[in-house]
Amino acid sequence: MKHYLKLAIITTCCFTAFISDNSSAKSTELAPIQPRIVGGDVSPEGDWPWMSALVYTSNEISTTLTVDNTSYESQAFSGGITASATGNIVDCGIGDTQCSDATNKICLIERGGDIDFSVKVENCQAGGGVGAIIYNNKEGNINGTLGDDFTGIPAIAITQMDGITLQKNIGASANLTVIEGIALAQSSTCGASFLGDKWLLTASHCVEGVSPQQLKVNVGEYDLSNGAENAKAVKRIYMHADYQLNVELDNDIALIELVDSVNNPAITLVDLAATEQFTKDNRTVTVVGWGGRQGYPATGGSTSSFPDKLHQVDLQLLTNNQCKHILAQSSTEAFEGTYTANDIGITDAMICAFIPGGGKGSCQGDSGGPLMINTNEGWQQIGIVSWGIGCAADGFPGVYTRSALFTNWVNEITQGIAIDQSIDFTIQAQTQAQSVELDVVNNSELTANLTFAIDGATNFTITNDTCNSIAAGATCQLQLNYDAANVGKHNATIMIDSGSSDIATSSAKISAQTIALANTIKTQLSSYDNALTWYSGGSSAWQLDNTEAAIISGDITDNQESIVMVTVSGEGELSFEWSVSSEENIDDPETPYDALYLYVDGELINFISGDVAYKSETVKFNVGEHNIVWVYQKDPADPPEFTGDDNAHIRNVVFTPVKIVTPTLPAPTPTNPKARSSSGGGITWFSLLFIAVISLRRK
Repeated sequence: MKHYLKLAIITTCCFTAFISDNSSAKSTELAPIQPRIVGGDVSPEGDWPWMSALVYTSNEISTTLTVDNTSYESQAFSGGITASATGNIVDCGIGDTQCSDATNKICLIERGGDIDFSVKVENCQAGGGVGAIIYNNKEGNINGTLGDDFTGIPAIAITQMDGITLQKNIGASANLTVIEGIALAQSSTCGASFLGDKWLLTASHCVEGVSPQQLKVNVGEYDLSNGAENAKAVKRIYMHADYQLNVELDNDIALIELVDSVNNPAITLVDLAATEQFTKDNRTVTVVGWGGRQGYPATGGSTSSFPDKLHQVDLQLLTNNQCKHILAQSSTEAFEGTYTANDIGITDAMICAFIPGGGKGSCQGDSGGPLMINTNEGWQQIGIVSWGIGCAADGFPGVYTRSALFTNWVNEITQGIAIDQSIDFTIQAQTQAQSVELDVVNNSELTANLTFAIDGATNFTITNDTCNSIAAGATCQLQLNYDAANVGKHNATIMIDSGSSDIATSSAKISAQTIALANTIKTQLSSYDNALTWYSGGSSAWQLDNTEAAIISGDITDNQESIVMVTVSGEGELSFEWSVSSEENIDDPETPYDALYLYVDGELINFISGDVAYKSETVKFNVGEHNIVWVYQKDPADPPEFTGDDNAHIRNVVFTPVKIVTPTLPAPTPTNPKARSSSGGGITWFSLLFIAVISLRRK
């Protein structure tokens, strides 16, 4: 489960009282419930046939480690390379700096220090190391990744006990291998629940930025250590249009459509009236998943001990009023400041569950899975694992999506006319025009005669040549156009009318942002270079900083952004210097609070956060048109102790084109009729993320 509430730091003590929802509103005490499986133990196989795992599959990786002819158990890091290495062992501490005296050696590195595994391995390689062994700093195995773009040296993981043993064998000869096998393996990122046919329910934050081609679903999964070959392909993903990734995750719900139907038992959703009554009764509910089994306090930490077999735990429902008061009191005790129920971001789209005293609940890796209750109709789903403060922390209930609130939305998509739920043209230069094609799918059993309308900004128009009439089970394409003539943010909704009460229809939210031509920035940074054209906008445009021939981000406040963009034509490289003074997430630097982000042709390249003096950066381009975008983005709140300048700077922007050399032409030769040439390039626009979500398994 992903946790986003940003507060400061001290432990919370025990908490058992909460505010009752009755009219007297007097403080009462909640008797602790007895969990059916204490501590969240393994589920009996077959109990939850609708439980599903969102997985990525790949060929299984095996590892070996031999030191002075003694073999040790080891594990691979996902994202690592397959190779072997031989050398003497050198002690590299926690791998926070370049490892000295590591030339042609194998680095022994301890986990910890809030340093990514990839950085530890890269520091070994920078010192000349040929392989890396990372040992755990606590009991259990390491379940980690080196990232999608890792290209360094082979690395393996071992237990804490074996690491301590090897510490006594520094200088010994070691051999390690990382080998790709034939068998398929799967790694789970989130859970989901099977609704029948080809549909699954999960959390939006589990699938944000995920391509259907990347993801697979193992329906009815129990043991992740086998069965990867059963994972099903995904056809479409529908995230709720009102999903918001901010302090809390609001409307955190998504539907996954599989390519093929699955014949498995399905779960149904509790209705809204029953949900309300169950919360008032503080009924017992059960949550299941493959998430971390190690809890941690509200003030921070990380989970570990991810199981292969499905686990479950019983919890107690709360009304939202109870949940807000518990969180307010616990936050006041745990963090600096005073919090009231009105400060707690629990919305009507959420539902809470906990155990008095803490110690049990859902955690990272459980996201998207079902919160269930045993009703007169059997087991039904009442929530979706969404977010929390800490993991199973005392006085901090877990927060779930209230699934009953979205029954109509689920039916509109799965049994009616479905359309892409949210279309973001994101940042466009003034006068540019963009078009996209949207899939419209008839999931009803009837032929539908459709009409479409735009409700909102007039910058959006529809070209409809194929979607007037659509047969049951068919798909058509609707063209959506955006005219970027007017500067600012623009929003609208695509409304669909089927003309029949028997055919439900969904709708789609549209958004775009146009930023204006910025000739003053061009004069400041690149007046000599006609290849560069500058634009700026957002909540506040970038301004000139004449004290150092730079530009400075606009004056923005919480949840706002200041944007500057330069367009470049041709092959070459763009160099610049950038700096920032912003609120930093010290506990998890890769998930910044406020930061200056760099995007190139829609792809997030880098960011800087905290107090960063000017540093140089270079990006290279192939032929074509390119867009370089810097966004200074703030999160929803700055703590009282933040004293930074709260701005970003850019200077010394230089575009160096590749020199075109005209060769001396040789004598003509016969043309090869099989020779082919190709050209490409085109702009891929990006969705501006409020916050980059990085898996806690990286550390």
